[in-house]
Amino acid sequence: MKFVVVGLGSIGQRHQKNLEHLGHQVVPVHSQDNLEQIISNEKPNGLLVCTPTSKHLQPALTALAADLPVFIEKPLSHNLDGVNELKGKILVGYCLRFDQSLRQFKAKIDNLDKNQIKSVSIVCQSWLPDWHPGRDYTQSYSSKKELGGGVLLDLSHEIDYALWFFGSVKKIEAKLKQSPELNIATEAIADLNLEFESGVKADIHLSYASRQSARFCEVMTGTETLRWDFVVNNDMYIAEMKHFINVAVGRQQPLITVADGRQVLEVIETAKIG
Repeated sequence: MKFVVVGLGSIGQRHQKNLEHLGHQVVPVHSQDNLEQIISNEKPNGLLVCTPTSKHLQPALTALAADLPVFIEKPLSHNLDGVNELKGKILVGYCLRFDQSLRQFKAKIDNLDKNQIKSVSIVCQSWLPDWHPGRDYTQSYSSKKELGGGVLLDLSHEIDYALWFFGSVKKIEAKLKQSPELNIATEAIADLNLEFESGVKADIHLSYASRQSARFCEVMTGTETLRWDFVVNNDMYIAEMKHFINVAVGRQQPLITVADGRQVLEVIETAKIG
Protein backbone atom coordinates (compact mmCIF):
# COMPACT_ATOMS: atom_id res chain seq x y z
CA MET A 1 0.00 0.00 0.00
CA LYS A 2 1.02 3.61 -0.47
CA PHE A 3 0.57 6.45 2.03
CA VAL A 4 1.20 10.18 1.87
CA VAL A 5 2.67 11.67 5.07
CA VAL A 6 2.16 15.45 5.32
CA GLY A 7 4.54 17.06 7.80
CA LEU A 8 8.03 15.71 8.40
CA GLY A 9 8.78 16.62 11.99
CA SER A 10 9.77 13.94 14.49
CA ILE A 11 6.36 12.24 14.59
CA GLY A 12 5.93 12.35 10.80
CA GLN A 13 9.35 10.77 10.36
CA ARG A 14 8.53 8.09 12.93
CA HIS A 15 5.30 7.15 11.15
CA GLN A 16 7.12 7.10 7.80
CA LYS A 17 9.79 4.74 9.12
CA ASN A 18 7.24 2.47 10.76
CA LEU A 19 5.09 2.24 7.64
CA GLU A 20 8.16 1.44 5.56
CA HIS A 21 9.18 -1.16 8.15
CA LEU A 22 5.75 -2.72 7.70
CA GLY A 23 6.43 -2.98 3.97
CA HIS A 24 4.46 0.00 2.69
CA GLN A 25 5.46 2.81 0.36
CA VAL A 26 5.50 6.35 1.75
CA VAL A 27 5.34 9.65 -0.12
CA PRO A 28 6.73 12.30 2.28
CA VAL A 29 5.36 15.83 1.83
CA HIS A 30 6.74 18.82 3.71
CA SER A 31 3.61 20.97 3.47
CA GLN A 32 0.07 20.90 2.16
CA ASP A 33 1.01 22.91 -0.94
CA ASN A 34 -0.07 21.13 -4.14
CA LEU A 35 -1.55 18.32 -2.06
CA GLU A 36 -4.47 17.80 -4.47
CA GLN A 37 -2.03 17.30 -7.34
CA ILE A 38 0.15 14.95 -5.27
CA ILE A 39 -2.89 12.84 -4.37
CA SER A 40 -4.00 12.78 -8.00
CA ASN A 41 -0.54 11.77 -9.23
CA GLU A 42 0.38 9.26 -6.51
CA LYS A 43 -3.06 7.68 -5.95
CA PRO A 44 -2.30 6.71 -2.33
CA ASN A 45 -4.36 4.39 -0.13
CA GLY A 46 -4.40 6.87 2.75
CA LEU A 47 -2.95 10.09 4.14
CA LEU A 48 -1.33 10.97 7.46
CA VAL A 49 -1.53 14.53 8.80
CA CYS A 50 1.53 15.25 10.95
CA THR A 51 1.76 19.03 10.54
CA PRO A 52 1.72 21.48 13.48
CA THR A 53 -1.62 21.28 15.29
CA SER A 54 -3.13 24.48 13.89
CA LYS A 55 -2.54 23.19 10.35
CA HIS A 56 -4.32 19.83 10.66
CA LEU A 57 -7.69 20.55 9.09
CA GLN A 58 -6.82 21.64 5.55
CA PRO A 59 -4.76 18.61 4.48
CA ALA A 60 -7.28 16.33 6.20
CA LEU A 61 -10.20 17.92 4.33
CA THR A 62 -8.28 17.77 1.04
CA ALA A 63 -7.70 14.04 1.49
CA LEU A 64 -11.28 13.37 2.60
CA ALA A 65 -12.55 15.19 -0.49
CA ALA A 66 -10.57 12.63 -2.51
CA ASP A 67 -12.26 9.85 -0.48
CA LEU A 68 -9.04 8.86 1.26
CA PRO A 69 -8.79 7.38 4.77
CA VAL A 70 -7.04 9.90 7.01
CA PHE A 71 -4.85 9.62 10.10
CA ILE A 72 -4.71 12.89 12.06
CA GLU A 73 -1.91 13.14 14.61
CA LYS A 74 -3.15 14.25 18.00
CA PRO A 75 -4.77 16.56 18.92
CA LEU A 76 -7.49 16.76 16.32
CA SER A 77 -6.94 20.50 15.89
CA HIS A 78 -5.98 23.55 17.97
CA ASN A 79 -9.64 24.43 18.60
CA LEU A 80 -13.13 23.32 17.60
CA ASP A 81 -13.45 25.54 14.52
CA GLY A 82 -14.15 23.42 11.46
CA VAL A 83 -13.97 20.09 13.27
CA ASN A 84 -17.55 19.27 12.27
CA GLU A 85 -16.44 19.20 8.63
CA LEU A 86 -14.33 16.09 9.26
CA LYS A 87 -16.37 13.19 7.91
CA GLY A 88 -15.07 9.91 6.54
CA LYS A 89 -12.58 7.21 7.57
CA ILE A 90 -10.58 9.09 10.21
CA LEU A 91 -8.29 7.85 12.97
CA VAL A 92 -7.02 10.34 15.57
CA GLY A 93 -3.45 9.65 16.71
CA TYR A 94 -3.62 9.14 20.46
CA CYS A 95 -0.88 6.53 20.48
CA LEU A 96 -1.08 5.70 24.20
CA ARG A 97 -4.26 3.77 23.51
CA PHE A 98 -2.03 1.29 21.67
CA ASP A 99 0.46 0.95 24.52
CA GLN A 100 0.11 -2.60 25.78
CA SER A 101 0.87 -1.74 29.40
CA LEU A 102 -1.77 1.02 29.46
CA ARG A 103 -4.34 -1.31 27.90
CA GLN A 104 -3.61 -3.86 30.64
CA PHE A 105 -3.91 -1.12 33.27
CA LYS A 106 -7.27 -0.05 31.83
CA ALA A 107 -8.51 -3.65 32.09
CA LYS A 108 -7.77 -3.51 35.83
CA ILE A 109 -9.61 -0.18 36.17
CA ASP A 110 -12.59 -1.53 34.23
CA ASN A 111 -12.91 -4.34 36.77
CA LEU A 112 -13.26 -1.87 39.64
CA ASP A 113 -16.56 -0.62 40.95
CA LYS A 114 -16.22 3.11 40.19
CA ASN A 115 -17.63 3.84 43.64
CA GLN A 116 -14.50 2.17 45.06
CA ILE A 117 -12.19 4.74 43.45
CA LYS A 118 -11.12 7.34 46.01
CA SER A 119 -8.68 9.33 43.88
CA VAL A 120 -6.96 9.41 40.50
CA SER A 121 -3.66 11.17 39.86
CA ILE A 122 -2.38 11.52 36.29
CA VAL A 123 1.00 13.15 35.67
CA CYS A 124 2.98 13.97 32.54
CA GLN A 125 5.91 16.27 33.16
CA SER A 126 9.25 16.95 31.51
CA TRP A 127 11.68 19.74 30.57
CA LEU A 128 10.79 21.13 27.15
CA PRO A 129 14.39 22.00 26.11
CA ASP A 130 15.27 18.30 26.45
CA TRP A 131 12.65 17.17 23.92
CA HIS A 132 14.82 17.78 20.87
CA PRO A 133 18.45 18.34 21.91
CA GLY A 134 20.34 20.63 19.58
CA ARG A 135 17.23 22.47 18.46
CA ASP A 136 15.95 25.83 19.70
CA TYR A 137 12.82 24.85 21.64
CA THR A 138 11.54 28.44 21.56
CA GLN A 139 11.07 28.03 17.79
CA SER A 140 9.17 24.74 18.07
CA TYR A 141 5.42 24.53 17.59
CA SER A 142 5.14 23.65 21.30
CA SER A 143 6.22 27.20 22.14
CA LYS A 144 3.97 29.03 19.67
CA LYS A 145 0.27 29.76 20.21
CA GLU A 146 -0.37 30.27 16.51
CA LEU A 147 0.81 26.71 15.77
CA GLY A 148 -1.26 25.10 18.51
CA GLY A 149 1.39 24.73 21.18
CA GLY A 150 1.09 24.58 24.95
CA VAL A 151 0.82 21.66 27.35
CA LEU A 152 -2.95 21.30 27.12
CA LEU A 153 -2.82 20.45 23.43
CA ASP A 154 0.67 18.99 23.27
CA LEU A 155 0.21 16.64 26.23
CA SER A 156 -3.46 15.91 25.61
CA HIS A 157 -2.79 12.14 25.56
CA GLU A 158 -3.44 12.21 29.30
CA ILE A 159 -6.82 13.89 28.86
CA ASP A 160 -7.74 11.39 26.16
CA TYR A 161 -6.97 8.32 28.23
CA ALA A 162 -8.74 9.78 31.28
CA LEU A 163 -11.88 10.06 29.13
CA TRP A 164 -11.22 6.54 27.77
CA PHE A 165 -11.00 5.20 31.31
CA PHE A 166 -13.78 7.09 33.04
CA GLY A 167 -16.22 8.40 30.41
CA SER A 168 -17.82 11.81 29.98
CA VAL A 169 -16.85 14.79 32.13
CA LYS A 170 -19.44 16.87 33.98
CA LYS A 171 -17.20 19.41 35.75
CA ILE A 172 -13.79 20.90 34.92
CA GLU A 173 -11.56 23.10 37.05
CA ALA A 174 -8.20 24.27 35.73
CA LYS A 175 -5.19 26.38 36.63
CA LEU A 176 -2.79 27.29 33.83
CA LYS A 177 0.66 28.80 34.32
CA GLN A 178 3.48 30.07 32.19
CA SER A 179 7.12 29.40 33.03
CA PRO A 180 9.51 32.36 33.35
CA GLU A 181 12.40 29.89 33.03
CA LEU A 182 11.25 28.72 29.61
CA ASN A 183 10.25 32.15 28.29
CA ILE A 184 7.61 30.83 25.87
CA ALA A 185 4.23 32.29 24.90
CA THR A 186 2.20 29.14 25.60
CA GLU A 187 1.11 27.72 28.95
CA ALA A 188 3.85 25.53 30.39
CA ILE A 189 1.92 24.03 33.30
CA ALA A 190 -1.71 22.90 33.52
CA ASP A 191 -3.43 21.43 36.58
CA LEU A 192 -6.86 20.02 35.86
CA ASN A 193 -9.47 18.59 38.18
CA LEU A 194 -12.03 16.55 36.25
CA GLU A 195 -15.24 15.21 37.72
CA PHE A 196 -16.79 12.49 35.56
CA GLU A 197 -20.43 11.53 35.13
CA SER A 198 -19.43 8.20 36.73
CA GLY A 199 -18.57 10.05 39.93
CA VAL A 200 -14.82 9.53 39.59
CA LYS A 201 -12.60 12.55 40.18
CA ALA A 202 -9.17 12.86 38.58
CA ASP A 203 -6.33 15.32 39.01
CA ILE A 204 -4.19 15.79 35.90
CA HIS A 205 -0.83 17.57 36.06
CA LEU A 206 0.80 18.50 32.74
CA SER A 207 4.11 20.33 32.60
CA TYR A 208 6.84 21.38 30.18
CA ALA A 209 8.73 23.00 33.07
CA SER A 210 9.90 20.10 35.24
CA ARG A 211 13.50 18.92 35.20
CA GLN A 212 12.30 15.67 36.77
CA SER A 213 10.49 13.67 34.10
CA ALA A 214 7.53 11.52 35.09
CA ARG A 215 4.56 9.97 33.34
CA PHE A 216 2.15 7.84 35.33
CA CYS A 217 -1.40 7.20 36.45
CA GLU A 218 -2.22 6.27 40.04
CA VAL A 219 -5.67 5.06 41.08
CA MET A 220 -6.43 4.66 44.78
CA THR A 221 -9.31 2.63 46.17
CA GLY A 222 -10.16 1.97 49.79
CA THR A 223 -7.98 -1.13 49.79
CA GLU A 224 -5.23 -0.74 47.16
CA THR A 225 -3.27 1.58 44.93
CA LEU A 226 -2.98 0.76 41.23
CA ARG A 227 -0.20 2.46 39.29
CA TRP A 228 0.92 2.62 35.68
CA ASP A 229 4.26 4.11 34.63
CA PHE A 230 4.93 4.80 30.98
CA VAL A 231 7.97 3.18 29.41
CA VAL A 232 9.08 4.68 26.08
CA ASN A 233 8.55 2.22 23.24
CA ASN A 234 8.00 2.10 19.49
CA ASP A 235 5.66 -0.90 19.65
CA MET A 236 2.63 1.29 20.32
CA TYR A 237 3.37 3.34 17.19
CA ILE A 238 3.71 0.18 15.13
CA ALA A 239 0.38 -1.07 16.52
CA GLU A 240 -1.17 2.32 15.73
CA MET A 241 -0.04 2.14 12.09
CA LYS A 242 -1.25 -1.45 11.77
CA HIS A 243 -4.64 -0.31 13.02
CA PHE A 244 -4.72 2.61 10.57
CA ILE A 245 -3.93 0.22 7.71
CA ASN A 246 -6.85 -1.97 8.82
CA VAL A 247 -9.09 1.09 8.98
CA ALA A 248 -7.94 2.13 5.49
CA VAL A 249 -8.88 -1.23 3.96
CA GLY A 250 -12.14 -1.50 5.91
CA ARG A 251 -11.19 -4.36 8.23
CA GLN A 252 -11.60 -2.30 11.41
CA GLN A 253 -13.41 0.79 12.65
CA PRO A 254 -11.25 3.60 14.09
CA LEU A 255 -10.42 3.07 17.74
CA ILE A 256 -10.12 6.84 18.29
CA THR A 257 -12.77 8.75 16.37
CA VAL A 258 -13.37 12.39 15.51
CA ALA A 259 -15.96 12.40 18.32
CA ASP A 260 -13.25 11.26 20.75
CA GLY A 261 -10.86 13.94 19.52
CA ARG A 262 -13.60 16.55 19.79
CA GLN A 263 -14.34 15.54 23.37
CA VAL A 264 -10.68 16.12 24.29
CA LEU A 265 -10.79 19.56 22.65
CA GLU A 266 -13.97 20.41 24.56
CA VAL A 267 -12.16 19.71 27.83
CA ILE A 268 -9.20 21.82 26.69
CA GLU A 269 -11.38 24.72 25.57
CA THR A 270 -13.21 24.72 28.91
CA ALA A 271 -9.90 24.58 30.78
CA LYS A 272 -8.59 27.59 28.85
CA ILE A 273 -11.67 29.62 29.72
CA GLY A 274 -10.95 28.85 33.35
